[in-house]
Amino acid sequence: MIYDQNYQIIPFFFLFTIIFSSSLRLFQKYWKEFRNLDPHVQIQFVSRVVSCINALVITLAAAYVLLTDDKLYANKLVYTSPILTIAYNLVFGYLLYDFLCMLWYRNILFDWQFVLHHLVSCIACFISTNYGYFAFIAAIRSLSEASTLFVNMRWFLLSFNKKNTQIYSINGLVAFITFGLVRIVALIPIWRSFFQFFSYPQWNSIHFTYKLLCIGTSVPLDMLNIYWFYRICSIVSKTYKLKTV
Repeated sequence: MIYDQNYQIIPFFFLFTIIFSSSLRLFQKYWKEFRNLDPHVQIQFVSRVVSCINALVITLAAAYVLLTDDKLYANKLVYTSPILTIAYNLVFGYLLYDFLCMLWYRNILFDWQFVLHHLVSCIACFISTNYGYFAFIAAIRSLSEASTLFVNMRWFLLSFNKKNTQIYSINGLVAFITFGLVRIVALIPIWRSFFQFFSYPQWNSIHFTYKLLCIGTSVPLDMLNIYWFYRICSIVSKTYKLKTV
């Protein structure tokens, strides 16, 4: 075990829980437009605010490591660092918070697609944090959270009836481009690296279980991202057609 810092998951879990509950109360007290929203929409709104915080932190951490850590590129198969360890434990804490939040507000937030996403992500975070396996792939996949910011922004704008505004159109275009880059185009270096790992000396030292988990978590996650991208493409296409009519 390369790092044994899973204890960080618990404080991160409580941190996100506190952010959710305090944000809900503050928005309801001081934000008039927020108070006018349906109570169910308010819960979804704050849940997405917390999601944005997690997405921003993990995206910045992954980008920093990918841009500055030369050791990662020299040890793509097995590697970890304090920054990656903290980042993955933060994600683990967020996923735990969000899953329990979905159960608590199951009539509002529960979605099997997100349950599958969280399960796959938890397995990936555990392997990366404790063993450092498939480090380069994990770092690239962490960048995918960048698209979450713009997808959530679209939802925020819709909640406040801003669909016919310029900012909504710009955000939709940015969301489409960002999602395509970090979740679809990124599949090329991810799977190319995976097949290159076969020739690495450390490949044979990794237990078959973890290799199977890598494939078993990557394939459904990629299929889910491709499905989501298809839905985004459909939305963008409909929006463009409506504007040209």
